[in-house]
Amino acid sequence: MSTTYIDEAAGSDETGKGTQDLPFKSLAFAVYSSAGLDKVKYLIRKDATTDYDEATQSALKKAKKGADGIEKKRKKAEELAAREDSEKKAERDRKEKLLEESKKIVLEEDPALPKANKVECSVCTAQFGALH
Repeated sequence: MSTTYIDEAAGSDETGKGTQDLPFKSLAFAVYSSAGLDKVKYLIRKDATTDYDEATQSALKKAKKGADGIEKKRKKAEELAAREDSEKKAERDRKEKLLEESKKIVLEEDPALPKANKVECSVCTAQFGALH
């Protein structure tokens, strides 16, 4: 049976490992991160001045509900990320398709209209430089 440490004052759910040197902050996150309630001994303390005590059954039951909530949030975040990725991919594919279609466009002079003449505009040349 392994031991997981929880320090509600000095622990961290982000950087904690469940060791005595790097304890978790919450019992719920410790339960979420571990192999299961029956395979782990949870030692918890409220602050650094007290000793670690074994978690009570009622605290473990409450922590199990909290761990289930953490799991639901994780799954929801994964689903949201997957949906956003698929939406971004669909948008990227749509833009690529539009780009490929735009490359097929060929501009042609309408033979029914008079032939276009090239003119030079002194205002345009002064503002934009000579066009070649």
